[in-house]
Amino acid sequence: MASKSYHVQLKISWADLPSDAIPHSNKDSDGDLDVISSALAETLVQNMPSEIVELDPGKIMMASLLSSKLVTGILGHLDEQRWGGKYYSGDISASLGETMAYALLEKKFEVKFLDIIPLRQVKYLGFSPDAVIDVSRYPKLISFLGGKGLLFLNARGSYRWSQAWLHRNLRRDIVQVEKVRYPDNFAILTYLYRDQEWKMMAVVIRP
Repeated sequence: MASKSYHVQLKISWADLPSDAIPHSNKDSDGDLDVISSALAETLVQNMPSEIVELDPGKIMMASLLSSKLVTGILGHLDEQRWGGKYYSGDISASLGETMAYALLEKKFEVKFLDIIPLRQVKYLGFSPDAVIDVSRYPKLISFLGGKGLLFLNARGSYRWSQAWLHRNLRRDIVQVEKVRYPDNFAILTYLYRDQEWKMMAVVIRP
């Protein structure tokens, strides 16, 4: 059984994606997006880890209440000893991905959980990211992103990882998040996975 006395270590790799590098018109080809996604995947692999954060288990529990898949015993699923290569269901993987992304926002940028607006009501339609945050409320976010506006968050999780999985989902998620982010707002795409330890790859899109 996982104990609430320990902290969860998360290794993070960051990469930037300027808005003007993303295809937005009919003149751009699908091949352009493939090239971008492939380059991003390579950068994220090379940058791992960009930083290491220690997440409080109590905050992780609170963050889990915001996930679109309400999974019980979230800390147990993060426990290294219990994990042991177990194949998680899609619901658990999705919940872990969202939960750890929200916990990271709270830890790194001091974002209050009450200010994270989950979009689970429209997520099932297939064109919405997981959550939105008003950047102007948080000086650390303003400094990190370089401006004010809305921050759209899209989070994924997987019990196993490959560069092909990352490339495929980057391509898909960039297309989806740009429908609501472009041209004036921000987005962060996160990808949580287990590779002997918990790791997250994160892409920041700025106007």
